[in-house]
Amino acid sequence: MAITGRDIERLLYTDTPDPILVVHNGTTEIVAAADLGRRPGAVVVCSRSELLGRVGERDLSEGELAALAAELTTSTGHPAPPPPAWPA
Repeated sequence: MAITGRDIERLLYTDTPDPILVVHNGTTEIVAAADLGRRPGAVVVCSRSELLGRVGERDLSEGELAALAAELTTSTGHPAPPPPAWPA
């Protein structure tokens, strides 16, 4: 499951208290930290506080959102497929 820039935006601007971005049953979700136990098998990607610690409280460009999304996708163990190894 690839994380998208829109997922990052949702995490930053949600009204959910203490939000966390997770991958659960093949989809991304924003959940309250207190509700995380109700989603067995969910993979935690990042919390809003972790994200703000990295980027600060500022508006992010589309390019920055895409770069963060790609980095988080890789960190969850679902990297983008590598380019073909040919021509050899």
